[in-house]
Amino acid sequence: MVQPQIVHPNVQITEITREFCSAASKLTGGKLVKDEHFTLYEAVSALEIGDPKMDSGCAAFDAESDEEFDPARNVSAEEIVWLMDQLMYREVAWHMGYPLSQTLFTSIHIERLLWPQPKQLSEACFWRDRRSTRDVPSLLNTVFQSYCVGLIKCCDLVLSMVASQHFYEEEDFAPQIYNRPLLHDFSVGEVMDSLQDAHVFVQKSNLPEPLKGALKDRLNARSAFLRLFHSCELRERPASSTLQADLALIEAVEKTSILGRPTPTVAFTLKMQRNLASSVPPRPMIVIEKEKAFSFFHQLLRDTTSAFQMLDITCGSDLLVAYQRFMAQTSQPAVYVRVLLQSFLNINNTVLGRYTIDHFITQDMHSLTLPSALPLGSNNSEIEDIPEDQQMEISSRVELFLNRCGQSFLNLFRTYCLNRCRVRRSMCHAALEWDQIQAEAEDLDAFVQSILDEQPIPYPSGEQLTFSYSFSSWVYHYKLIQLQTILQMGFELSIYAPHEFAEMYWYLSFLSNSHLSHLERISFFVSSSRQVDVRRRDEVQVTLKRLYRYFTWLKATEAMANALHRVFVIIQRHGHLHKPSPAYASDRLRYELRMRPFLNLSIPEPIDFDLAQPARLLLELSDASVLEQATSLVQTAKKAWEEVLRGGWESKGPRPADARADTVDTGRSKQVAPVVDSEWTQDVRNLMKACIGTAIAIAALSKALNAKGKTTAGTGISSLKVEIPPVGHRDRWHVAWPVPKISS
Repeated sequence: MVQPQIVHPNVQITEITREFCSAASKLTGGKLVKDEHFTLYEAVSALEIGDPKMDSGCAAFDAESDEEFDPARNVSAEEIVWLMDQLMYREVAWHMGYPLSQTLFTSIHIERLLWPQPKQLSEACFWRDRRSTRDVPSLLNTVFQSYCVGLIKCCDLVLSMVASQHFYEEEDFAPQIYNRPLLHDFSVGEVMDSLQDAHVFVQKSNLPEPLKGALKDRLNARSAFLRLFHSCELRERPASSTLQADLALIEAVEKTSILGRPTPTVAFTLKMQRNLASSVPPRPMIVIEKEKAFSFFHQLLRDTTSAFQMLDITCGSDLLVAYQRFMAQTSQPAVYVRVLLQSFLNINNTVLGRYTIDHFITQDMHSLTLPSALPLGSNNSEIEDIPEDQQMEISSRVELFLNRCGQSFLNLFRTYCLNRCRVRRSMCHAALEWDQIQAEAEDLDAFVQSILDEQPIPYPSGEQLTFSYSFSSWVYHYKLIQLQTILQMGFELSIYAPHEFAEMYWYLSFLSNSHLSHLERISFFVSSSRQVDVRRRDEVQVTLKRLYRYFTWLKATEAMANALHRVFVIIQRHGHLHKPSPAYASDRLRYELRMRPFLNLSIPEPIDFDLAQPARLLLELSDASVLEQATSLVQTAKKAWEEVLRGGWESKGPRPADARADTVDTGRSKQVAPVVDSEWTQDVRNLMKACIGTAIAIAALSKALNAKGKTTAGTGISSLKVEIPPVGHRDRWHVAWPVPKISS
């Protein structure tokens, strides 16, 4: 009989190695003993027993293990302040994408509240089996317990919002709750009442004023977050005055964090991971630093409140710019803010709570290409002139097309709400989808032309007759926007190596030129419609102004890309930015790799390597000619960016303010989306700085080129020092426009 060995109170270990080996020796080869309830999962788990990297309980009975939580121990106000702050730091870590098992669920107090699952809010307490202790008012079970309940409910509201939208698990957010519903069945009102009772308890206590103020600030801050997340759930706009008060609360909490004192017993432990329904091995505890945590809360409050400014925008093209700029902030908004913006695209099955999807798309089409077949504005008159059966057939075909491209158009907005790497990756996939939509739009255009008997017009003047192709022109416009975004985000995400910059700037100029030609074509057919129908004159003028805004931006982009292309060509001609030459690589393979997102598109047609090579190397031009062209181009770009800045980001004014809208003293509604205006303005100014930096680089290259031959050896462009400032460096004027820094 094997005698058990006692290694710890209530734990006995029995050595069965000898008996096990004896039994195993009696088995012949090919035989297997298996219990029907002992699965592969248990077998693999058995191999991990005792491995501290995989077995969270291997040190559970260590003599030096963490001291168990004592619910009967009194907790001082300083310790309560420290516990609240520690939970806030872990809450930030969860918002940043770390799982609950490494953040909030390492708290013994949170575990006591959530397990077993409470059926009533009164059961969410630290001591369910000790009524005498539970019902006695104290800092721990009245103040801290209410704070923890409020924190859990905030997490529940955040999780509900995130789970309802599109996000990438393990990249953006960890939604696992490990079979512990975050008080989902309890109302926000009940939790707010609990926090209010805690506030009253602190107010009536005999604590010193600094500690009393610190506890009240934390309770008020938790109530503020709870109200904010609840209003977002209801899509109710928070008041701007509330934002300032909430920011002041966060600042007060940060200042009083020095009053906290750690608890003598363990309040956070990895042993809690043993109780979670998870097959993930134990992972380290994540706690965000104090400065980063409070900075995160400041931005979360500002971005969440500012996000509701998007609801004031009335034009699809303006909304796309707003989403682009809001999400491209230096510090990207938190996942919660990004999914909140996604939710605005479907408020009660409407976009921004006002437009059906079909109306949202037709309005944008009408503002860009004025298609005759759209049932919007004065265009109805053209449809009414044809037989009723043909009207119904056109309406049916247009409706089918709108249904086809509706979600793709909204997904373009959703894509900008993803993390920056996913934005580019998603657009690479979407480009093929939009290419197919463009083919379907061309079929619709051909059908409309046959029904409405549209007359072709020579374009360009004196050339072959052609039709307007309004629907496919709209699709192609947005496809080109995505292609340019894909390319420029390659610079932002440091995908391209410095020796590839010349090639990518060349292709960016090609895409911009294609887009400019496309807008010129749209403008030609839109302006020609003015001669057909006098009633459309006002609509035509509005559309032409919008097209000119696009044209100005693209003109600046094309000129600046061409200038930087020439700068990098000269730099590489003189031995800078060497490209590696491994045995398995070649210029052709490298070109195909970078052009992969564009190779399978029908329009714009992919450029063959043999045709692209001479165009991007500028072999037929001398150094002096290349720099002369670059000087002219950068001046053109600078003037165009100045015109863009003067024009502002809005192509359409804000909708009339309702009774609840904030107004200035004169009674006029405030500027729509001021946060977008600020970000857009700063972006254009950074582009102008990059333009000036390009001009400085061109001047340095020209000076070195002119000095060559006049002095001794060791001068010239080859002797210059060329640096490419990385993203985040102060000399990187714009993240998507790397400009070389040249010095002697």
